[in-house]
Amino acid sequence: LPFAPAPPRTTRCNSTAMGDEEPQTQDMVTEPPEPGAGLDDADEGAQAQKAAMATQNKMNLQTAPIRTYLDSTVVPILLQGLSALVKERPANPVEFLAAYLMQNNPQKA
Repeated sequence: LPFAPAPPRTTRCNSTAMGDEEPQTQDMVTEPPEPGAGLDDADEGAQAQKAAMATQNKMNLQTAPIRTYLDSTVVPILLQGLSALVKERPANPVEFLAAYLMQNNPQKA
């Protein structure tokens, strides 16, 4: 078998030709990083990535369906509070649950 040359490098290109209604998209080829490229401080990079992920997760919760939002934020602590409520069976269950949620708030600073 003869050696086949590598396909030419392409970049992502969105363009419309006359008569086309949808843009044509070509594959994107990435170049390898240059030697010495990257973070100077790995710890700083890890902290930046962690902060970016926290921001992304917060944005995802803001746009999540209602059930997903509640399951991710309220339901876990609420179930713990209800479990404590059932064990204690206080005279005023609403006040007990409210106090439990305030004392055990995972977002409390």
